[in-house]
Amino acid sequence: MTTETHVSVKKAKGNSSNEIKNSDAIKVCGYDFLYVQDLEPERDGNGKVIEYAPQSEYNNKNGKSLHNYGSGMFCKFSINAGQVPGVYLWVVDDEIIYIGETVELRRRFNTGYGTISPRNCYVGGQVTNCKMNKVVLELSKIGKTVKLYFFNTNNYKQVELELLNAINTQYNVKDN
Repeated sequence: MTTETHVSVKKAKGNSSNEIKNSDAIKVCGYDFLYVQDLEPERDGNGKVIEYAPQSEYNNKNGKSLHNYGSGMFCKFSINAGQVPGVYLWVVDDEIIYIGETVELRRRFNTGYGTISPRNCYVGGQVTNCKMNKVVLELSKIGKTVKLYFFNTNNYKQVELELLNAINTQYNVKDN
């Protein structure tokens, strides 16, 4: 099995640079992924990323512990996309860092990764949401941008599995 760690960029017409433009698409394992947008954290009037700690908002009456990614600060971001099924790629510097699948793209990002629920910071919560939100936050602090690409398909589980078997990403759990 071949392990692929970088994406190949298919240039849009009129784009002669190596930079990925909004109209670009990438072909990965034979699938055409369309650029959706950059995952950009909300910023204040001075351009600084707004950070927040949702953990304190949780009524932790059962004394649950924070999970490995539940402590510290988070950011907020959202995407402008449809409620469509498919597979998405997080790409930084032309490298796929994360692969995921969803039934509804906009909801997955806007109420999952982009807005961390206080409950999700604790054991039993959505660890992946917290982990990947922190990735966006930390990369933005060092001037890196996460680009979101999407392949619309009802066979999202099959396509995601195929990609995970072919591509070694930095942030996907390896025991899928």
